[in-house]
Amino acid sequence: MNRLIAILLLFLYSSSIFAQAVPSAGIVSGSGITGSNNLTDVDAMSSKSVELAMSSKSVELAMSSADYMVTAGDVYTLSFAAGNTPVSYTIPVDSSYRVRVANLAVLDATGMSFIKLKRQVEDIVTKNYPMSAVQFVLLNPATFKVRLVGEVKAAVEKEGWALTRLSQVLGDSLTEYSSQRTITITSTSGKTKTCDLFLATRFGDLSQDPYIRPGDVITIGRADRFVTLGGAVERPGEYELLP
Repeated sequence: MNRLIAILLLFLYSSSIFAQAVPSAGIVSGSGITGSNNLTDVDAMSSKSVELAMSSKSVELAMSSADYMVTAGDVYTLSFAAGNTPVSYTIPVDSSYRVRVANLAVLDATGMSFIKLKRQVEDIVTKNYPMSAVQFVLLNPATFKVRLVGEVKAAVEKEGWALTRLSQVLGDSLTEYSSQRTITITSTSGKTKTCDLFLATRFGDLSQDPYIRPGDVITIGRADRFVTLGGAVERPGEYELLP
């Protein structure tokens, strides 16, 4: 009976933490606000609601995606019952990617997906505390910056998160001579990958439009040749030719 009560208390406590960390977005209107006639206050509250909604959506998307990779700057919560005592930890991930699971273990989360890390953490806790109602959730996904250089209007840093793809950070930085078929991504470890966004957009080859990672340097090549197709063709338009 005591164990059941502890599990129920743990569930209520964890739900409270998650609700505070990821609040629901509300609708803010002029007639719904009392005690202030300042339009700036209304705009600030509306902006805050939008930010909270986006944060909530990001958490839900990350936790439901098998592609979400553990990223430096992520914040997780671990909750379980140690006997009759509810236990809860906040676990930030730093650049070492070492994740401490209470006082039970330390995991190396380098290159690990959230789903895999969640499974390992919950297995460790369950092994030490059976029937502990363990919960491991993402509290706040990290954001980070990458550098955009090469054939661009100006070298610039762009912000993204673990589910941002290469094509999403290019934006309006490309010039009329920028290549979308010879884009090189250099990771912080020095590994390079050359991507062809034409293959991604035309054939759906998402390996050519990968997710960016913290510290990536994205180098845009210069296109050698363009041709324009017109007339009785299925896909008229301008195309970049490879050598």
